[in-house]
Amino acid sequence: MKKTALFLAIALAFISARAEASVVEKMNSNKALTKFSRGVTNVATSPGEFVTQIPTAMEQSPDYLTGFIMSIGRGIGYTLLRAGAGIYDIATFPFPGPTDYKPVMKPETIFEKATETTISQTLPT
Repeated sequence: MKKTALFLAIALAFISARAEASVVEKMNSNKALTKFSRGVTNVATSPGEFVTQIPTAMEQSPDYLTGFIMSIGRGIGYTLLRAGAGIYDIATFPFPGPTDYKPVMKPETIFEKATETTISQTLPT
């Protein structure tokens, strides 16, 4: 009985060490840290979606009242989506996953959307 338990303990330790080594081989530390920082940024700045959704809602609405109501709804929805994507990135940053460290949500962060909006408004067409 003791020999069997010892054999199982050694086999389990060998299998777990091998599984850990295969995970480490697939992990790309630079991409993993980028994924982690993107997740932290998305969680911290997710309420900023209220601000970035105002121009889109105003363009799609016939009047200001409807645009204001739409911007609140879109702000809540996109805030939850951005926070969820950030939590997912934080929880899974060591693993490449199906996206191979790429962002789950486009644009990658709220800052990219704000930059696009600002640049497109200042450039002549």
